[in-house]
Amino acid sequence: MTLMVRRRVFARAGRWDAWGRFARGLTAIILALASASPAGLVSAAPAAGPCEVRVELTDGTTAEGVLDAIDDEAVRFTAGEAPRQLPVKDVRRIVRMTVPAGEAMAVRVGCHDGSTVEGEDFLWDGAAVAVVTRGEERIEMPIERVKMVSWHPRPAAAATGPVEPAWLAAVPAEPAGDLVVVSRGDDFELVECAITAVSSETVTVMLDGERIPVKRGKVLGLTWLRPAATTAAATQVTIASGTLAAGSIHWTPQALLIDGVVRIPGHLLDTIDYAAGRTVALVGLPLEQVTSEPFFSGLGTVEGMAAFFAPRVVPPADSGADAATRGLVVRPRTAAVWRVPADSRQFRARVVRIAGVESAAAVRVAVRLDDRPVWEQTLDAAGPARTIDVALADARRLSIEVDFVAGDLGCPVRFGEAVFEK
Repeated sequence: MTLMVRRRVFARAGRWDAWGRFARGLTAIILALASASPAGLVSAAPAAGPCEVRVELTDGTTAEGVLDAIDDEAVRFTAGEAPRQLPVKDVRRIVRMTVPAGEAMAVRVGCHDGSTVEGEDFLWDGAAVAVVTRGEERIEMPIERVKMVSWHPRPAAAATGPVEPAWLAAVPAEPAGDLVVVSRGDDFELVECAITAVSSETVTVMLDGERIPVKRGKVLGLTWLRPAATTAAATQVTIASGTLAAGSIHWTPQALLIDGVVRIPGHLLDTIDYAAGRTVALVGLPLEQVTSEPFFSGLGTVEGMAAFFAPRVVPPADSGADAATRGLVVRPRTAAVWRVPADSRQFRARVVRIAGVESAAAVRVAVRLDDRPVWEQTLDAAGPARTIDVALADARRLSIEVDFVAGDLGCPVRFGEAVFEK
């Protein structure tokens, strides 16, 4: 898009009417005065009740109580009338017992690390911190973390949430700079520029050294040029209408502080999944050794067939799931070996047959730590998916064996959510 065309697009989108500005300002003052309370023009947010949680520990036990505080070292809560303190390293998940019903929000903010937060509006005055508003409350985060802002209409009551906007698919995988998505009737236009501020009325951009205000009503979305997302494991935090990746977490009833820079009202907390930041996916590790021998052994020597019978990484079973939940398909007879990541405590996975509804095929699955058998079951048509959960202790290698059952041609199996947990 040429500079002349981009200026023309912004000129159309940013055309202002002086009387309209005056009327809007006057209306806002009247509404503020009409809703003012004797204590002042701004009412305080309603006080939230106690945060009752279930704490799941790495040893499989659970505890319940009222959450008091979380820092880098400990989770503090009150069980009955007794205060308790648990080391963070011993906690897998914290789950709020009663979660307030979510509300439809008008704006969705996406960060370069995959975090997403929804709110009623997004504001940025050009300083270091951006704000997602929810009534009188604010979620604050560094603007450097913000990658995308999408304004969308509130969904119908029957809808589960906003639909992904069509313009997202048009954003280049590697844009050359910031982009403003401007509405063109039923269509849209991507305009490359530098975004410098976002208010409730305008999006201010810099184009060829000129500062241009673009009317917010004409803007569908914004994207910033940001570094690629990191792939390091992180604790997963869920809040009302949002999910965030966290390196460190501090919580009090007043505020949830993530990485020391993202500040969220404390009562919005839903869950904290520490295990997500301590896991290594099996599919992301190299195979140390693998042998495959199909039922008709000669097939393994046919050119191109050996790869077919070897373990294969496949997309998530749920098309909407994160790529980290990819599965591993293994056919009988296969023995695969992985080196156990350092400091791993537990290996967990779900395994299920891949066979037609009418199939009676059966297959045997076994797990070994070094040369020691620790889990073995036969999967057949009569049984559901099975859960593998074994303590690793000081094991150096983990082996998975998928084998035939006597007199049966067998079938592939899929290992899902297979992780080493530290």
